[in-house]
Amino acid sequence: MTDKEFVQLLEIGHEKQGIEFKAPGPLTDKHLAARVAKAMLGMANRRDGGHVIIGMNDSGGQLSPVGLVPADLATWNNDRLSDIVSVYADPNVSFEFEVRTVGEDKFILIQVHEFQDIPILCKKNHDDPDARQVLRQGACYVRSRHKPETSEIPTQADMRDLLDLAVDKEIRRFLARAQKTGIALNGGQQINDKNKFDSQLGAGL
Repeated sequence: MTDKEFVQLLEIGHEKQGIEFKAPGPLTDKHLAARVAKAMLGMANRRDGGHVIIGMNDSGGQLSPVGLVPADLATWNNDRLSDIVSVYADPNVSFEFEVRTVGEDKFILIQVHEFQDIPILCKKNHDDPDARQVLRQGACYVRSRHKPETSEIPTQADMRDLLDLAVDKEIRRFLARAQKTGIALNGGQQINDKNKFDSQLGAGL
């Protein structure tokens, strides 16, 4: 993502399917960390993944870019975030972490990759201080079709999107394995080293 594209995202003022904003704060805030982890689980279960941006203030539904103060920014790094997300994600989430500067403000940009083999499940609960559940063990979080938010699978259409992505990946793995082992999938003869040798032998080569 270029700097110009990043600034444009901040200026939109609302979330999109592949973009989720979170408030500024330290990574040591376990409640903020849990919300970031939830967003990352949802993005990982989305085709092509998505981005989570830390440093957006939400005032009555109006988002504005404020960035992180130096003390909070110092608590964020790739390894710490990876350790936190691994507490909640099964299997692990693949992502890239970077600090972006806009003017004098600093933001965290997390690029989350779509799951590699199977959809990501939540493996641990997390509740807010008011006992509101943020993460639920066994839940599968996605980015909803109808509203740009991270939630447990809300509709059959969202479930189908996730299943289609998983099936596409499995088909690609099967095709790659078949090609590697010399299996012909177009109805033709299997081509491998033995076939080639027998053919050359029969031709007197």
